[in-house]
Amino acid sequence: MRPDAFGICLLKQTASGAQSVASPSKIEGFRELEADLSALFIPKGKDGKRMKKIKMFMGAVLCMNLLAVSGCDSVVQSAVVEEKDETDQKKEENKKTVQETVAEQVEAPETYRAIIQADLRSADREDKENPMKFTLTADAPVKVPDVDAICLKKVKRVAISEEEQNKIKETFDKGQPMQEENDENEQVGTYTVDGLTYRYSYVQSEQESDVEEIGFQIAKFIFDDCGDMTLALSEKKEREERFQNYIKAGSGKVSEKEAKEKVSGLVSGDWELFESSSKALTEGNTTLEKDDFIFERALDGIPVNYVREISLPVNEQALEWENEDGTLHEGQSEGWENEVLTMDFCSGTIQSFLHRNPIEASNVSDERLFLLPFDEVKDIFEKTITLQVMTEDKNRLISVDGGSHYRYPSIDAQSAEITITKVQLGYMCMPDSEGSDTEAVLIPVWDFYGTWTSKEPEYEYGNGEDGPVIGDVTMDDAGVPLLTIDARDGSVVQRIQAGWAASMGSKDIK
Repeated sequence: MRPDAFGICLLKQTASGAQSVASPSKIEGFRELEADLSALFIPKGKDGKRMKKIKMFMGAVLCMNLLAVSGCDSVVQSAVVEEKDETDQKKEENKKTVQETVAEQVEAPETYRAIIQADLRSADREDKENPMKFTLTADAPVKVPDVDAICLKKVKRVAISEEEQNKIKETFDKGQPMQEENDENEQVGTYTVDGLTYRYSYVQSEQESDVEEIGFQIAKFIFDDCGDMTLALSEKKEREERFQNYIKAGSGKVSEKEAKEKVSGLVSGDWELFESSSKALTEGNTTLEKDDFIFERALDGIPVNYVREISLPVNEQALEWENEDGTLHEGQSEGWENEVLTMDFCSGTIQSFLHRNPIEASNVSDERLFLLPFDEVKDIFEKTITLQVMTEDKNRLISVDGGSHYRYPSIDAQSAEITITKVQLGYMCMPDSEGSDTEAVLIPVWDFYGTWTSKEPEYEYGNGEDGPVIGDVTMDDAGVPLLTIDARDGSVVQRIQAGWAASMGSKDIK
């Protein structure tokens, strides 16, 4: 029964002009009943709790009789709630937490919105007087797996099965003979199908029978999407002919559903579409649509978050290093490279296919993991992103052509504008044992994907032959996480290429 129910009932009765309280004689009768019940039950109580419960019960009886007299029948239906033991209460709360879905546990919005503006200074900046004018905006979808729980998983590298290899060959070569070439561990061959020449390749591991990468692509596909690249007249003519052959062989635009169906028929396991994009390509009088698809493996409904590794900083252990005497040493570890699965189409005709570094997963335990609420995660992100931009100095050299393959602007940028494009909860690989590049553990993380544009100062690139960099520089590649946060404790995770990710222990920022 709500504690205010009786009072509400009395007020309601008074307002309607009805009798608002019971008669004194009837109240005295209820008090006599209370005394009789007390005499009957209270002597049996030893710890005081039962006495308290009996008094609650008698009070409820008295209240219900008073309500019956006053005519508030609907309130009489309320249940009498007894005091719960504190331990039982905690058990009930824990049970509720365990029963929550992942979406209910993290309480994430459908869209993450934010605006951050700051003047960033660093001791490493050449311009000590003028700060970087930093702006971050977010109006990004938040992707949360529709599952009941996330558990830790083990993952190991596996070879691409012979069945998958055969399916890919049969799908793309359409029975045409292959002209084969040998190049150490990489086997290469060419097919001509529907007037289009394809290059087929597969990369073997140290065990020659284990294939770890398989690809199928137009032999000159780089010239199909050449942007502003200047082509010779012969190259332009060849490109237009290839575009016409794409159209003849294809069936028009490829939908996301069709792309997923094609992947499911070629590669084992469950796959989710991470991102798709389309653009028009034109040469001469021929225009076609190019459709690109990036996939990520799903394990029990949870994606292994895709990452474009070339945009990440390099693991120092994987770099060559030199002694004081000039002796050059090779990198110590190749590290863990994430699984990749991509497909591109031109006017519905396959242009390229790539599957690299397949994995196989198993449960570490069935225990569901506790995940922080999204509000805490986004607070950590907003407090940390500017620090990351100003302190991560690996691979900060900006491309001369106005593009960048790196995660952040240079530390000397006059201004930087970052846009968050997607926030996703999923798995990430972490080391299972020190130095292992074949086994890992999958942990849940939040990846904040984004793009950026920066205004860079004039400087000489390399030996200066390519000239100065002036104006805007852009990083707009898909799948670049600007920050990764451990979903369990809020630690900021530093993703690096050619090596393991490492926690930066930033959970104390909260």
